[in-house]
Amino acid sequence: MDLKAFNKPLVWGIVAVVLLAAGLGAWWGYSGYRKTSLQQAVSPQVKAADARLREALGTALEPDPAQAEQAAARLDATARDIEARRATLGALDAAPDPARVESAEEALDNAAAIVRGQAAVLRSGLEFAQAREALEVHMHGARSRTGGWVSAAIELKRKMDRAYFDYKYALDGLAARLGDVPDQDLAAQVRARIEAALKRAKDARTAARRL
Repeated sequence: MDLKAFNKPLVWGIVAVVLLAAGLGAWWGYSGYRKTSLQQAVSPQVKAADARLREALGTALEPDPAQAEQAAARLDATARDIEARRATLGALDAAPDPARVESAEEALDNAAAIVRGQAAVLRSGLEFAQAREALEVHMHGARSRTGGWVSAAIELKRKMDRAYFDYKYALDGLAARLGDVPDQDLAAQVRARIEAALKRAKDARTAARRL
């Protein structure tokens, strides 16, 4: 038997297996590298957005009316920052780990929506405060309650009621989104502040309507 002829196919088979293993090893190595690189690109965006969200959740829900619009504008800027980070994620090649990118995108979408909701709370709260003040000034400023005065009072009460329900809607909407906050202890603190704000608003509306 010719041993050389017998061993030649075996040798080539071994070579083929070795080359295949090397190729697979290189492919797995490159795949792992791409996945790690994607993780390194995603994680900083998520961490930064979470930090901005935590900072935003510390914003007072009932600031001084003179400062409410500025506070809302800062929240708008925070939301834009988070949305920009979300856009950065959207530009990544998610193929190495699509689930990670999808989860990160959802987290940033939720964070931006929560911060936008906070800005809506501040602006609607300001409108409610202004409408209530206008009603109080009108109710306390009349020497005689003529027909025109009564009509104006009715309209001011309607405006105050609309502003109140807009404010309540914004607060309820923010509360509904707090389930998406990663830190639920922090979310619980914000819920308590929302409940307190709702009670104060309800009491203020009731008092104003009694004037």
